[in-house]
Amino acid sequence: KASKLHSFLRNVHPDNNASAIDNANSGENIRWNNLENEILHSMNTAWSELLHQNPHTSSDQPNKSSNPTSDDGKKTSNVSKPPIRIFIAGDKSQVGKSSISLGILGSLLATSSKYNNHDENYRYQPGDLAYIKPATQCEQTQLIEHYCKHKGIEACVPIGPIVYYKGFTRAFLRGEVRNTEEELLEMAARAVDEVCDGKKVVVVDGVGYPAVGSITGTDNASVAVACGRPFDDASSSTSQVDIISSACEDGMGAACHGAEAPKNRAPIPVLLVGKSGVGDAVDSFNLNATYFANRNVPVIGAIFNKLSTEGFYSLENCKEAIDMYFSKRQPKRKAYGYIPEIPSLKIAREAMAKDNVSSEEEKLNTSLQMADSFVEEFSKCVNVHEILRDAEEVTTEYIRQHQAQSSQGSINGKSAALKRDHNFAGSHSMQPAKIPRLDPQVSKLNIVSARNAGFSLTRDQIEAMASAAGAAGG
Repeated sequence: KASKLHSFLRNVHPDNNASAIDNANSGENIRWNNLENEILHSMNTAWSELLHQNPHTSSDQPNKSSNPTSDDGKKTSNVSKPPIRIFIAGDKSQVGKSSISLGILGSLLATSSKYNNHDENYRYQPGDLAYIKPATQCEQTQLIEHYCKHKGIEACVPIGPIVYYKGFTRAFLRGEVRNTEEELLEMAARAVDEVCDGKKVVVVDGVGYPAVGSITGTDNASVAVACGRPFDDASSSTSQVDIISSACEDGMGAACHGAEAPKNRAPIPVLLVGKSGVGDAVDSFNLNATYFANRNVPVIGAIFNKLSTEGFYSLENCKEAIDMYFSKRQPKRKAYGYIPEIPSLKIAREAMAKDNVSSEEEKLNTSLQMADSFVEEFSKCVNVHEILRDAEEVTTEYIRQHQAQSSQGSINGKSAALKRDHNFAGSHSMQPAKIPRLDPQVSKLNIVSARNAGFSLTRDQIEAMASAAGAAGG
């Protein structure tokens, strides 16, 4: 390095003449040698400081935040490593994904005050948390959006870049939508990366059941893969892409725009929201977990929601049976909690939907009070910190295995990578077919497509045509 640097210094010498330096007097040589040493020392110091800040240099360091105080007296976040990403999926629509997301965020804030003078790993400020729904079918204001605003969680994106509006899927298949499958997923990935900036925990809310969006190649599993934590193939922590991806997640989000895209992403670990009961609840869990495993997306376990408080299918009876099943058949996955049916949350949603009952402010206040009650009950029933710990461990293990196989790629080739993915997800790896971009000129699905060969339609145009044709949804 010193030899190369010396050659560089000779080239940039005012005389631009190597002999002028080689034949200089001893004082001149000493001056240049001192300059070389000074630059080398500065370079080493800079690299040391940069690597010390790189979260990939040590996966065992605790995820701590010093929470410094800003000029206005509010605590801000100072994250020392990439945030924990957790994907909330459900076995059907309206199973309670957004409620579980709300419960996780609220529980973290609640335990923050409980452990305020103890372990920093349990301390979360609103600025440490984020919520995003990258893909959605519903654009109405949801309770979780009001809750985040009420609690000061500013990083809240209830409507992401992928919206299954009326007529979207057929227009997509005809090639009339402006964005391709890859572009939609990239948009979702950028949106998630942006909310991750400076956070400790990011809750990513899924849409419907796992396969929703598969017709356009943007199903929940594809979103979980596309929006995962970025990392580099190389096991060395000094690689350029690794440093860039670290900067993107360590408070330097603006700096990574236009930078080299990360080569790989660790799929976001999935937490499934299950239904009440025993047999149907477990069978549905396995069906939906298999869909994610088919895409090498890890499912860490489930939370079972809306259980009855009495009778044969009471929470206690179902918990006993399901816990027994997981311990015997799914030891690597967990049932993290069982939530009883809470009428107050249903009442809160109904109050928000009604226009003729009380004022908007009263409805909102009532809904937020009910949300606080739900969070209180949720905190009693669910071990949120265990969920985060397992999600982080799964992500770290995925990156470790990927980098280990990558370093042996020249020996083992592609078979090693396939074997790695197979072992990690616990399922045969099958990639879904890519959605072809149909040629509008030969498509017979819609005459308008042929008339507009080579042109995409706007959302308003697509929705207007779909409504005129009698469409009820996307």
